[in-house]
Amino acid sequence: MIYVGIDVAKQKHQVAILDDEGEIYRDGLVIMNNRTGFQELHEILCHIRGETKQDCQIAMEDTGHYSLPILQFLKRNNYSTYCYNPILIKEFSKVHTLRKTKTDKIDALVIAKKLMTDFEKREKNLNETKMELKELTRHRRRLGKHQSFLKTQYTRILEKSFPELATYGQVRHSAYMIKLLKKYPSPKKIAAAHQKTLSNLLGVNNSHVSASKLQQLAKESIGYYSEVTELELTQTIEQLNMYEKQIKKVDKRIQEIMDTFDSPIVTIPGISYRLGSIILAEIGDIHNFETPSQLLAFAGMEPSIYESGKSKGSGKMVKRGSPYLRWAMYHAARLIAIYSPTFKTYYEKKMSEGKHYNVVISHVAKKLMRVIFHLLRKGQAYKEA
Repeated sequence: MIYVGIDVAKQKHQVAILDDEGEIYRDGLVIMNNRTGFQELHEILCHIRGETKQDCQIAMEDTGHYSLPILQFLKRNNYSTYCYNPILIKEFSKVHTLRKTKTDKIDALVIAKKLMTDFEKREKNLNETKMELKELTRHRRRLGKHQSFLKTQYTRILEKSFPELATYGQVRHSAYMIKLLKKYPSPKKIAAAHQKTLSNLLGVNNSHVSASKLQQLAKESIGYYSEVTELELTQTIEQLNMYEKQIKKVDKRIQEIMDTFDSPIVTIPGISYRLGSIILAEIGDIHNFETPSQLLAFAGMEPSIYESGKSKGSGKMVKRGSPYLRWAMYHAARLIAIYSPTFKTYYEKKMSEGKHYNVVISHVAKKLMRVIFHLLRKGQAYKEA
């Protein structure tokens, strides 16, 4: 067997090749991150396989978007490909040398050695539909963060220009109020507006604030007036509307993909399509995990353990896995503790033991992860105990 290690980078990739006895067959090979470079690597590997009459395995670090193009190319050319967490490669390197030397050439060689000595490795399965779901759910989260920032900006502008509106709480965030403020972005313009126009914008059945009351607040407002503030508020509202449309479009696409999977994860009480899509996308192929403990480790939800001589102890969670999966699991744990009788009983039991709320939720999340593992492995819907 020929073992190939690739150190992935932005513009070029370093390649090291070992034979079946661990001897360096070739190192110092650099390929560019383009079609010409990929084709060059393919031709070299074809030549080596023809010369040695041996198959080859290829490994690289799982470095997010940098590794995806070459991984896709290798899969399409039917190579056995493996991906390692960068932390595993770092720790493996420490085992083999005390030197603090790090170069792309050395890293590629370390990856190849790790591949050769790893007897429990699992080939990377590139499910394009799940990859799309993963990209979509992460994109959805980024859009949500931008939207949250804009909502904060919107509130800040109103507290400066129309502080009286703050007494009505969430009314200022309602769709009708945002629509009204886009047309009349200051108390001065609201006070000068026709009352019938304001009533139409607020809606006939609006019981929170009337057009006359809003105009009275606007006339008596002590808010800071500026044309720049008006412009800022108008553009912030336009951006909020844009993000709202984009999020709806992404949510619709996520729903379509989830419908094709028909996953048992959405049968769990409290887990919606959106939350379930994040968990499913981050886990990927459930058959990559032999036990629930492996899945917990992948999510970074296992506690750190220390044993030396007579001293034993466990610390905080390692948090080395997927932060997206960990975030989704904690939100799901909070919801399932409300909607599932089984998990609610478990939650109350842990709370009665005097544990902190966050500790209890972490216990619920771990229990939920074990349930998800078995549901996905067996393809069964969730049923209450």
